[in-house]
Amino acid sequence: MKQDMSEDILIKYILGEASSDEAQEIETWTAASNANAKKFEEVKIILETSKRLAQVSPLDEVEAWEKFKEKRATKQQEPAKVISINRNTAWLRIAVAVIFLIGGGWIAYHLYDQSANSTALVSIRTANSVRTDTLPDGSVVHLNRNTSISYTGNFKSRREIKLTGEAFFEVKHNEQVPFTVHVNDITVRDIGTAFNIKSKQQNTEVIVESGIVQVSKATNSVRLTPNEMVRVKHGDTQLKVEQSPDMLYNYYRSKVFNVTNTPLWRVVKLLNDAYGTDIKIENKGLLNVPITLPINWDDPVGKVLEAIKETTPGIHIDKTDNYIVIK
Repeated sequence: MKQDMSEDILIKYILGEASSDEAQEIETWTAASNANAKKFEEVKIILETSKRLAQVSPLDEVEAWEKFKEKRATKQQEPAKVISINRNTAWLRIAVAVIFLIGGGWIAYHLYDQSANSTALVSIRTANSVRTDTLPDGSVVHLNRNTSISYTGNFKSRREIKLTGEAFFEVKHNEQVPFTVHVNDITVRDIGTAFNIKSKQQNTEVIVESGIVQVSKATNSVRLTPNEMVRVKHGDTQLKVEQSPDMLYNYYRSKVFNVTNTPLWRVVKLLNDAYGTDIKIENKGLLNVPITLPINWDDPVGKVLEAIKETTPGIHIDKTDNYIVIK
């Protein structure tokens, strides 16, 4: 993956001129780090601001674009790559050139800094890969695939996050400003701890690894300590604290499933969640068969099932185009 991405290709993407391969490359690069996402937002802000300048730009479109290239090349001391100009969007490119000619990187920083005030909305989203980010207060969040979080402000006066999907939070201690996560109709609040939240089909699961958290729904609330969890189905009115049976929830951080005497039904559920597969247990007598083996998340699911089959006599596996049956 590229360590840096030129403004050229980012502008092409924002203007809808990038190829499918370029678009995929940019989306992967943007999701890789906060710094990349910030650079993308800077370029996007410049383009949006440029709409106000486009109508008064005195420069010919080619001349403006080339002057922009020269200015950037001088600043970065590296050759600029010339890309073709789409006449339908050339006016935006002219305005971008004017902005960079007037103020260079300072304007980009100034615009981004203004947008990063207490009312700015920040969104982080994953697709087919996991991601780790550091939040404004120094807390760390690990996002599983197909997950998104959003928050406003710099976390100085409040620390509130909206979550969709699954994430593990390592919260920086701050008694004066509790850390709060909103998921479905559940509120999870703590001061400084580590916990996992999973939301799927409006069902919510909270597992505490360290510290203490409070889980609330409507007027009901419970406190969770290490190795405790609560499962809340859509429509539940009561919250019941349980012991967490294992630490398999952390597979997307460790990349390893440490399966030890785990019932087959739970292993299958975990594989379906982790790999996006549809594995069914047809023989109900196998549901609670204990499985013990290390599973590497980088291994294909077919290899994992073969390992389960080899270590568990009596299991047979049939595969179709749409699902896998264990019988």
